[in-house]
Amino acid sequence: MPKTEIFFSNKNDQFLAWFVVGCGIVGAINLAKLAPSMGRLIEYFQLSLSTSGLLGGVFSVLMITTGLIGGFIVSKYGPRLAMLLGLFISILGCIAPVVKPDFHILMFGRVLEGLGFLLINLSAPVLLSLHTDISNRGKVMGIWGSFMPAGNALIILIAPIVFLISDWQFLWQVSAYFAAGLYILAYFIIPLDPEHLKTPLSEKLSLLITNTIKKPSIIIVGATFACHSLIFLGNMQFLPYYFNEIVGYTETFSFLATACYCLISFLGHLYCGILLSRGYSPMKLIGLAFVLGGVSVALFFGLFDSMINFGGLSKIKLLAIMVAAFFMGLTPPTIFYLVSYISPPSRITPINYGYMVQIQAIGIFAGSFLYGWLVDATGGWKIIGFLSIFISILGIIGSIISSRLILKDKNYQLK
Repeated sequence: MPKTEIFFSNKNDQFLAWFVVGCGIVGAINLAKLAPSMGRLIEYFQLSLSTSGLLGGVFSVLMITTGLIGGFIVSKYGPRLAMLLGLFISILGCIAPVVKPDFHILMFGRVLEGLGFLLINLSAPVLLSLHTDISNRGKVMGIWGSFMPAGNALIILIAPIVFLISDWQFLWQVSAYFAAGLYILAYFIIPLDPEHLKTPLSEKLSLLITNTIKKPSIIIVGATFACHSLIFLGNMQFLPYYFNEIVGYTETFSFLATACYCLISFLGHLYCGILLSRGYSPMKLIGLAFVLGGVSVALFFGLFDSMINFGGLSKIKLLAIMVAAFFMGLTPPTIFYLVSYISPPSRITPINYGYMVQIQAIGIFAGSFLYGWLVDATGGWKIIGFLSIFISILGIIGSIISSRLILKDKNYQLK
């Protein structure tokens, strides 16, 4: 019997879920480490702001253009191999610019990190669907969904410490060591793929993709996820700047507050998994996330200042953005939960995830652009409050439609 089968059993669903989160954190770190490093990279490589923007857009562009292809790779070769490949590619992407600190090599490394992120992101929920009990689906998806805020918080906390003793190259080395450690552990911990995944995939790529892009349920749930990403990640990217330059907090406090924003969202993800496992309605969970998240973000950016006449407004706003972080954490686990029930055959599931990720990436790509453009165009931050309310309404509509499309044939007793 292979070691992976001895090491792991279905009684350890949460163990596998937490380990897969560790793998996901590899990708999240690679995605987020650019933000605290951007100033140093601009200075080291003498980059213009427009050129530096290319570094930040690599992940989003790859997700938008190759999500379906990544899903097909996971489907064809199995999620275990895809996860190992994603981790290995991530290691190469981290090492390349350290070995030769050239901008073109740095860009090539970002491409490799982006491809690794995509394969990890697509194979992880499939692994959890295959190797955990269906009764624990909500809980393990809640744990898995927390990988992004956990990785974001980790790198925001680590980067300032690294920069006290070294430069950006050492941060890339740290991320490479972390990825290498997870790669070695993954080889022994991740279970072997079931036998039915080892048979050759007979369907043509063009036919699988055509059938996938016709599914309205994936399009709508992906658009709902894009609404979440636009609000949550758009906030996260601008929070250090807003806290420091606009509100006037110290740089240290600004980074700590942003890390707290990520960690509170992490708790929201875990709480969502508990609620899903208790049978709470996905539609209600996503709706609650957008209602409270959108209103709280609007309050934070001053949309309701004229209505609040008592003291302590700055503290109320700080609390509001943390409330937004927690409740927005209800969305990703619910999205992963819903997609796991589209076309139950496991060979199709990763392609569904790939298509969903392509649509979600539009929100990731648009977030920072819209935030910056709207603030420049209007000369103030209140417009972000209006944007959050508008996007939240779209997200609520998406949650209603996608939940009904996906769960209409399921005999769930949803509260």
